[in-house]
Amino acid sequence: MTPFIDHVASDNEALFRASEMQVEAFFAARPSKDALVEHFTGRCVNEYMNMEEVAQRLVALNGTASPRLVTQLGKQIFDEANHFRMVVEVLEHLTGAPVDTAAMIAEERVRGQAKGATLLEEFAADDALALYTYQFIAEGRAHRVWARMAAMIDDDFIASRYRKIALDELFHSNIGREAIAELEGDAEAQARVRDLAVAMRRELYEVSCKNTVEVPAARALFEAAEATPVLH
Repeated sequence: MTPFIDHVASDNEALFRASEMQVEAFFAARPSKDALVEHFTGRCVNEYMNMEEVAQRLVALNGTASPRLVTQLGKQIFDEANHFRMVVEVLEHLTGAPVDTAAMIAEERVRGQAKGATLLEEFAADDALALYTYQFIAEGRAHRVWARMAAMIDDDFIASRYRKIALDELFHSNIGREAIAELEGDAEAQARVRDLAVAMRRELYEVSCKNTVEVPAARALFEAAEATPVLH
């Protein structure tokens, strides 16, 4: 890794650990079936939204991306679609009934449950720096969160699927890591990545709070790392 990517990675660590703490607390409390269904419904639609957002960005590159990046993004789109299917299976496992995916997606779009994928919607489809920063941070957080959840949850069916999802999220995060590492020496691009990273970490912490449970120690860890009480 380069010094710049090392610095961004170090800055991300408090968010990742705080998110792990919140997931630990949520699943340690043995949530009800209804709570699990609500939780995984949000996660399911988030996978679908990630698929849409990355696909839009691959198209927006309009042939300017390297063959390697095209391949990486194409794999991520496939992964996100596969994750969507896998979380649908989790929901069917929990409820014992088929999921009306079209209705679920439509309802979640209206309901506006906190989702990491909405961060990308704030940026133009051809904003490559926003995509890479999102991948490095949001997908890196997802890798840590899902690996921790898979280790904690009592349900082997759910755990087996999220272990696979967690591994894919690490691959997605590394797409962003590699691209950002190549910015070494580009001061303007690096400055924008730093600004994007601060904003994304704050939004992702809020998403984590809403999707799991508030943990005072996690809040303290995150705010200390960000050097200011950034949350309301």
